[in-house]
This record gives sequence, C-alpha cells and structure tokens, in this order.
Amino acid sequence: MDMPRLSKSVKQITVLQRDPSGATTPVVVFKRRREKKKSTRLIRPIERVTRSLAEASAAATGTYLRRHKKSNRKRRDGWVRDIQNNVVKASRKALKEIRPAAFLGL
Repeated sequence: MDMPRLSKSVKQITVLQRDPSGATTPVVVFKRRREKKKSTRLIRPIERVTRSLAEASAAATGTYLRRHKKSNRKRRDGWVRDIQNNVVKASRKALKEIRPAAFLGL
C-alpha cells in the first residue's frame, strides 16, 4: 500500500486493531523520523534569547512606525508632537515581548 502525501505536521499515524482475544491494541502505521538539531546544546538557550530580543525589537519598530504614520495623518507635524507618547507605547510593546525571554534560565 502506498502512503499518501502527508503534511509535515503529521508526526505519527496509529490505528487501533482488535487482536484475536478481542482487546484493542494500537498499531503504528507511520512514524516520521525526528530531524536533527542544527545547533549545539549549550548555545540553544542563547539563540532563543537572541531571537526573542530580535522579535521584540521588530514589534517595537512596527508599533512605532504605525503610530508615527497615524500621528502624521492626524495633523501637520503630528509625529513631532506625539513622539514621546509613540516611543513610550512602542517600548512597552517591546518589553511585553522580552519578558518571557528573561525567564528562560540565563
């Protein structure tokens, strides 16, 4: 029997079958091999924190840019008038993203 194409999210297919005594037993029909890790075990936590800091930075930048454009649409030189408020709100957004990274054990 040919295996159908499966999504990469499918890790295992298990079918329940009855044995001669009448009990149901699980039978593994398909099991995806685990992919090898591409980084050293000692470096993984550092990479995780670095990635989360980059994501936080991207969130802050995107938030600030969106608020900057909105301030300019509202009034003339609006970004200058609202810069303090926009920077503070973007910084808060970044801190929300960073907080989980602080508890990863570094």
